[in-house]
Amino acid sequence: MKNLVLLYVLLWIVPTLIFAWLPIPENAGSVQRSLISFFFIALYILLAANLAYRTIVVIINSGTGILYHCAAAVVVIFGVLYVFSGIWGKSQILSAFLTAILLFGAAAAGAVLSTAVKRIGELLPLCLTAATADLMSVLRGPTRVMADDIVAYYEGGMEGTPPFIDYVIIKAGIPGFSIPVPLFGVTDWILVALLSASLFRLNTSENIFSGGAAMGKHVFLPVSACSLYAAIVIAQITGVFIPAMLFISFFFLLFLFSHFKLYRELRKSDLFYSIVFPGSVALLVLLFAG
Repeated sequence: MKNLVLLYVLLWIVPTLIFAWLPIPENAGSVQRSLISFFFIALYILLAANLAYRTIVVIINSGTGILYHCAAAVVVIFGVLYVFSGIWGKSQILSAFLTAILLFGAAAAGAVLSTAVKRIGELLPLCLTAATADLMSVLRGPTRVMADDIVAYYEGGMEGTPPFIDYVIIKAGIPGFSIPVPLFGVTDWILVALLSASLFRLNTSENIFSGGAAMGKHVFLPVSACSLYAAIVIAQITGVFIPAMLFISFFFLLFLFSHFKLYRELRKSDLFYSIVFPGSVALLVLLFAG
């Protein structure tokens, strides 16, 4: 597990520092700059997906004993980095280090949570609940408040102490940017890892390269990660804060229905929970936010 954490750190910090250093043509217009950003974000998503898959395989094959070590390592390292960021200020390398730990923790959390999924039909209420929770949180809940805080911080020139939400956002070095670029929240990646781990436990996969025997063995790019990427691109083009879990859940369920005939696997309990759980989450958010 120590080697896995080290792999995260090296494979995330090195590209972050190299890509952030790369220059872009001075005559590049806004469209070209956006395309460059989207290309490098895609590389980061691919890298994070493959690291997550490796983590999922190790944790699931190693049993529950390794989970306590994962949790302890993530909490301790995150705490140390959080303290040092307050002393030294934010930097590319410190942000990359923090992001690597967050990605590892999210992948481990997704692998752990996947133990609750016993059938593919149970993924329907899971996705609908996650999508509803994220949508309601953006509209009326804590995500809306945190989004306002982080926008105010960056638009205000990043002066003073950053809000805590800034420390749990996955960031990456992008050419043309002097600071790490926020990509998505750590909870979004937990959902991506959870869905991939659930299918892995069920002896199947959402890897879009699984059709190609050679590439599928070496490259892992799940449908859920592609959906997250689409949400990032649309958010950056429109300037609208998009609930990423809504995108992830919709396209993941679309994949399940088209490739695995999900409707054949559904039980009455799955349909019942698909109504009760999302409804309960929406009601709770409305009650506490109101």
